[in-house]
Amino acid sequence: MKRQSHLFCLGLAAGLTLAGSSFVLAQSPAAETIQQKVGLPMQTVSPLPTSSSDADLGEIDVVQRYPMPEMFTFSTTQDFFYTDNVFYANTAPIASLAYLGSYTGSFVPYSLRDWTPRITFQYNMVRYDSAAAGDFDNENLAFSNQYVFSDDRAWTWTAAINLSRYTAPHANDAQFYKEVVYDNQISHVQQLLKGTPLFLIAAYDLAYHQANPGAFDRLDNGLSFSLSYYPVSQVSINFYVRPAARIYFTDVTGVQADRNDFNLSEGLDVTWTPCKYAAISADVSHADDYSNNVGFSYSDTSPGVSLTGTYKF
Repeated sequence: MKRQSHLFCLGLAAGLTLAGSSFVLAQSPAAETIQQKVGLPMQTVSPLPTSSSDADLGEIDVVQRYPMPEMFTFSTTQDFFYTDNVFYANTAPIASLAYLGSYTGSFVPYSLRDWTPRITFQYNMVRYDSAAAGDFDNENLAFSNQYVFSDDRAWTWTAAINLSRYTAPHANDAQFYKEVVYDNQISHVQQLLKGTPLFLIAAYDLAYHQANPGAFDRLDNGLSFSLSYYPVSQVSINFYVRPAARIYFTDVTGVQADRNDFNLSEGLDVTWTPCKYAAISADVSHADDYSNNVGFSYSDTSPGVSLTGTYKF
């Protein structure tokens, strides 16, 4: 029975990759779409117990074992969602069903107990059912370092450089946007009630976007708060809130006029992980962007389902 379950999960993970490669549905803020829907994994460290109680011995320290991260990780996510504002427009928004296919490979060349460098390549494709002008492809190459700086492994610092490129698939793959993102994130994981699988994950993120066209150069200051609950080991329920301030540096008359934004996004997702190779999620997210340049303000609601396959070795 265990062997059949193992083979089923492997088949599901492989099937997702093939399905995503052949699935096609009938530009605008492409970078923001990717940032809202999918991002390079930050490899959050979950807390582990540091002590245990025994009737005869009393409180004793637990000898913790921290397995080395796998050298290679390959994953794909096939996300089918609906958005009521494809172009993040301030007026007359266009709604559409959509598909996001994401493929990620990462390599850990070397690691220590508290330090993990990582090289990650990710390819994303977005297709809209009723707004083909918004379709785009995206490639990311990231170099990151994660450092765990607390004995309970609850505090982590991740520094990354991400090179990103966006192309229009219906215009001979013409490049219309690219950026380099210099990102620093500090995160903390805390179990809220002892003996209860309810965790608070808080993070502060500071990222500088060096964009081309340069009118979109900006500095992001973001906070995120997430509650994660595991009613059973294979199911997680997550709720998050992410307020962020975005400061644009380039003042271009008629395009960006002293622009500063406040972005507030929140979401809820439920994920079932039947085995380590595959996961199925249902989620709904909402984002409001408030800009002092009123034409750039927008609101977006996006429910969806996603299938993820992962293989590590």
